[in-house]
Amino acid sequence: MESRFRTRLCETNRRRGFTVLELVITILIIGILAAASAPKVAGTLHRYRADAAAQRVKADLELARQRAVSSSAALTVQFVPATNSYSIPGLDDINHPSQAYAIDLGEQPYNAGLLSAALGGDSDVQFDRYGQPDSGGTITVQSGSFQQTVTLDSDTGLASIP
Repeated sequence: MESRFRTRLCETNRRRGFTVLELVITILIIGILAAASAPKVAGTLHRYRADAAAQRVKADLELARQRAVSSSAALTVQFVPATNSYSIPGLDDINHPSQAYAIDLGEQPYNAGLLSAALGGDSDVQFDRYGQPDSGGTITVQSGSFQQTVTLDSDTGLASIP
């Protein structure tokens, strides 16, 4: 009787695990699903990065405009597409008060490129003490194949993302 009990116990224990074939098939299916979804994930990531970079440019244009008004002094935003960066001379970096305010869109978390800054014939915009820009125009950022454009209204100085 005891030997029957041991035999049933051993059979029960052997049936609880997965076979190597079942594990290989499961891993193969997971691999196929991951490979099929990878392009969508990459596209979503590029779209997010382009949107985040455009939102940052818009927010910094609004910051420069507001600071020009609050200090009653002109403030310039200088875009440098060749280095994927822009700066606001005369404004200190929030995290490093001894340094000028500068943003590199090519670094984390944006990993985006500054494609162009077409602001009245140059790549700079100056807000006067009333918050009026010397020109309007567009700033275009790109991540992967996704582009996002920030538009600066020449009359109001307000930035928008269409």
